[in-house]
Amino acid sequence: MPFAAAPEFKKHKAKCEAEAKKIPNSGDALAVVKKSGDVEKAAAAWDKAYKAGDAKALRAALADLLQATKIFRAKLSAVIVKAQKAKNEGAVEVAADMLGGAMNVEQMAQLESLTALKKLEKAGSGKEMPATTFFADWTAAKKMFEALTGKKKPAEGFLLAFRASSGLEKATKALDAATRANDVDALQKAIKGFEKTGSEYFATVKKKAKVSVAADDTDIPDESEEAFNYDQALAILLKNLNVIRKEAGDILAEARK
Repeated sequence: MPFAAAPEFKKHKAKCEAEAKKIPNSGDALAVVKKSGDVEKAAAAWDKAYKAGDAKALRAALADLLQATKIFRAKLSAVIVKAQKAKNEGAVEVAADMLGGAMNVEQMAQLESLTALKKLEKAGSGKEMPATTFFADWTAAKKMFEALTGKKKPAEGFLLAFRASSGLEKATKALDAATRANDVDALQKAIKGFEKTGSEYFATVKKKAKVSVAADDTDIPDESEEAFNYDQALAILLKNLNVIRKEAGDILAEARK
């Protein structure tokens, strides 16, 4: 059965809403889940462009869908951070489930778009591969991370380490370029570069985060809000890096066919 973004998203949304009614204290997550109109609208537009086989419309619809899902995912991630701090497992469960559903729709739409545009290109209906969003993904991940950790004025050394991300910016731009060129060898090389740079960068930021918390621990208990913010933000940062790696790997697998 062909993939359809809007029905898939609505199905998962309905599932999460039904679960939330059975789970205590999940109101915050449910409120975000219900306010997903932008994603549903973008998903419906993508479905229409995909069905029509219009390369230009499909590229534009994909860009809009990715933007809508990223904003939606950021809101869900914020709910998860807040709920974990309050030890509200119900809200965490619902938000995490919806987050997974949104990511699945996003990834499937990208893969289906890539396949469709390759076919259109061969048929002469399209002239270029879709613009990818790895660099945009990384930029959004950085902004989210800094927002989460900036509430308690992170140590200057930590922020300097976090902002010194030119290696990852270069790596994600290489992923974008290789994908647009549909160059299997270049994409494989770019993925290896991203993996190496991402691992080194994450290790450095994690180390600096621990130093920052330790330096401020003289008047903050071990279970401090600051330590919590760092831990949760680091987990989200790593998840975003892994999403970029998975999406690039999926595109590579598709390009090899």
